Amino acid sequence: MLGIVAGVLVLTLAGAGIAANMYYDSIPEPPEFRVRHAVADVTELPLPVLNTFVAAVDPAFYEDPFRPWSASLITRRYIVYAAQGGDASSMWVGIMADRLDDKYTHQQVLGFYLNTADFGRSAIGIEAAAQAYFGKPATRLTVAEAAVLAAQVAPDAPANPQSGWEQVLRTMVERGWLTSEEQALLSYPTIR
Repeated sequence: MLGIVAGVLVLTLAGAGIAANMYYDSIPEPPEFRVRHAVADVTELPLPVLNTFVAAVDPAFYEDPFRPWSASLITRRYIVYAAQGGDASSMWVGIMADRLDDKYTHQQVLGFYLNTADFGRSAIGIEAAAQAYFGKPATRLTVAEAAVLAAQVAPDAPANPQSGWEQVLRTMVERGWLTSEEQALLSYPTIR
């Protein structure tokens, strides 16, 4: 009797695995997101500028290689933007993010995210945000200016923009992406 129960349990668990694989396989590849606004080439942005956004949104983004079911917050948020809405914690978003992580590098995913993020002021994407806030192309942003923009898209952005800016810079120092001396030399930039 125990053998029959164990056999049924094994078949049930195997069936659940097959059903999960069928569900996973039924989700299409991530859609190609076509934008109608200026797009920045992230390969032209300095690494410290890119790191401001990683510090603000997902400081562990670079630490681990992409693994199934552990898509980064940056990847998940991009999927939500690309799908034009949705819950970043949903299973569908998780599967789409997992597939995106399998297909693209960290830098490519970060580029997708930065070119679709909503920075406020009707600025979608880092290029539009750089123009709206500082009147310059994204390739000319300083670390201080990028930290202002990064604070705009941080998941837990404080109401006071300068506090968010300071938090981004503190995280960069904690991660070793900026020295304390470099941070001390930065001042909050003038916003247009």
